[in-house]
Amino acid sequence: MYFGRFLNFFMKDNFTFKVPNPFKLNDCRMDTFLKIIISIQLAVLILILLDTLGINVSLIREIVSIFYLLFVPGILMLRILRLHELSSIETIFYTIGLSIFSIMFLGAIIDLSLPAMGITKPLSLFYILITMTSFLVILTILSYFRDKDYQGKNIIEIKELPSTIILFLCLIPFLAVIGTYLVNYYQNNILLMIMIAVIAIMPILVGFNKIPRLIYPFLTFIISLSLLFHTSLISNYIWGWDMQFEYYLANNVINNSFWDPNFFSSINSMLSITIFAPIISIISGMNLKWVFKIIYPLIFSLVPLGLYFIFKKQTSDKIAFLSVFFFMSIFTFYTELNQLGRQEIAEFFFIPFLILLLDESMRPIKRSLLLVIFALSIVVSHYGFAYVFALTLVLVYIILFLTDKKRVSTLVKNVRNLNFEDVNPVKTKDRRIKISFVALFLISVLTWYIYTSSSYDFISIILIGNHISGSITDLFNPQTAQGLSALTVTITSPLHNVAKYLNLLFQLFIGVGVLLFTYKLIFKQENIKFKREFMIFALVSLFVLFISIALPFFGSALDETRLYHMTLFFLAPFSILGGIEVFKIFNIISKKPWKKKQTENALKIMSILIMISFLFYTGFIYQFTGDNPTSFSLSNVDYTVYDHEEVSGVYWIYLNKNNNNIYADGYRAPLFASIMAVHIKSYQNWVYPGSYLYLGSYNIKSGKILLNTTSMRYEEYSNIIGQSSEIYDNGGSVIYLS
Repeated sequence: MYFGRFLNFFMKDNFTFKVPNPFKLNDCRMDTFLKIIISIQLAVLILILLDTLGINVSLIREIVSIFYLLFVPGILMLRILRLHELSSIETIFYTIGLSIFSIMFLGAIIDLSLPAMGITKPLSLFYILITMTSFLVILTILSYFRDKDYQGKNIIEIKELPSTIILFLCLIPFLAVIGTYLVNYYQNNILLMIMIAVIAIMPILVGFNKIPRLIYPFLTFIISLSLLFHTSLISNYIWGWDMQFEYYLANNVINNSFWDPNFFSSINSMLSITIFAPIISIISGMNLKWVFKIIYPLIFSLVPLGLYFIFKKQTSDKIAFLSVFFFMSIFTFYTELNQLGRQEIAEFFFIPFLILLLDESMRPIKRSLLLVIFALSIVVSHYGFAYVFALTLVLVYIILFLTDKKRVSTLVKNVRNLNFEDVNPVKTKDRRIKISFVALFLISVLTWYIYTSSSYDFISIILIGNHISGSITDLFNPQTAQGLSALTVTITSPLHNVAKYLNLLFQLFIGVGVLLFTYKLIFKQENIKFKREFMIFALVSLFVLFISIALPFFGSALDETRLYHMTLFFLAPFSILGGIEVFKIFNIISKKPWKKKQTENALKIMSILIMISFLFYTGFIYQFTGDNPTSFSLSNVDYTVYDHEEVSGVYWIYLNKNNNNIYADGYRAPLFASIMAVHIKSYQNWVYPGSYLYLGSYNIKSGKILLNTTSMRYEEYSNIIGQSSEIYDNGGSVIYLS
């Protein structure tokens, strides 16, 4: 009763709630700002000291230290740059982005420089803490002298706070956390099913105007965080493919207190893994596996929030939310990306880059500096994302360059004589993507990948380029060309067939939307909000998606689903706008006028389609109907998810093995990378004598092993194990010696 009265008090129409904005500390008075920064710095030092003395303050230390690392360096740099009166979302991305940048590059500098002074363990707690503290003291002094005269206001006014809705939405991430706990320990998915059902309703409520626009950003973040946690928190161990080796490299840095930049591995060049994750773990005291399972998804959960901000500036609140919901609904977002820590960080850096690209208020010199910082951060965060971005950047610049030429403009104006409206050429002076920036980015990519990890990443892209050039030759060779084939999903039932055609429908919407809006931009039939650079990025993204289909090796080398996910940074709004355009086309055919009401109705239909697609992508419908489940978080479907017994079995081999070969099936083999950093042989029809044969929980329960992860071909393991001797069994993993 009293709680209800408390909520009603905050929902009074004439009530205005004034509070300091915690996300805009750069707008605080300097004296208040210094008190906060110094207090946080002292708190971290005291908490680490207490922990060292044996006084357990682990949870408090973790929370304060992570806030300290992710916010303090960045907010100090914003004050040095004298960047004020930014939106909360801009401040969050610039602050966290600059903080991660500082940690990665500062860690790399001390790792490379301190050994020259005779220090063999530069990345130990003592040296990291001394360096970080000194660095922040310098930043604090600079921020004081640079910005001491700023007298801004850091107050946020909240009118008619929808407290009941806010509190309800806050429960959704808890459903994810508690739901994964029930799955991990009791194999009960009821709370996760409820969570997905609740999230699925949200686009309908938005489409039918049942949720206040004020909370769209908060709703976006809540959905993003919940979807990521509902998979990342499955199992108490690292799951997936790539993250196993990411964990090994980061853990190796922690154990040795040193990063070897010459270690021959593609992932070793990624400071987002080899520097950032270890420093977070060392200073906060958080176990490394939870850094990957909690902190990385938490950072990555901000990406949809940033996309909402970017899409809203160019469309509307509702279209922006539905677009970003479509972006989140694709399973790649909460499954594949959760096992790719380096790409999570790279995509986070891409958001402030896009915000800056569309910004018109910041001074050019400051914008250019931040663009370079975030671009360089992408380079050292993920090679795959950096390569795709480099390709896209070059193509975008070429288009911008060509549209500046008088000859091309004249050609377009000649087309205008065919009853087109005036053209809208891109002006050189307004161009944000300049040749100097493109050149700097390409040089940074080549330099970093040539001189780290023994040129592993550079060699890889050369090999991919050779294969792609061969694919292009085959494409135009009538004897070998087999035509273009779209990405398809294996059809195993009528419901999976429905999901496939829904996916193709949205791809049709995207294609129609991009092409029509590009046409409108060039010939200015309508006044559209999209920035020219964004539209050209969208057009190039559509082209990249097309060539990933036309050139199979290009798509497979970069992973088609991840490539599709990356293109949605620009294509997602057109999944909604393209749908509206298709409805308009049908309206024209039926010779009916298109009014504002029709647009609202189209958005309602799109919200329903998105909801249905979301239920398919998450595996909810398959789980509910019992039709070939696809989600490892909702069912016991076989996947690269491991339990305690399986991990113990791998440790036993690690401690007792000799030089014999080790065999494991397609879903168990990746686990060895997190402990032994070796590539395990996959089971074939025969194995070398004297080899270790590893079986996990799924193998034991089902009696089968996975021979091929592409065709999903299973085989009775008894046919391969044969007369091998059992040498280890802990109930969840068994090891044989052939």
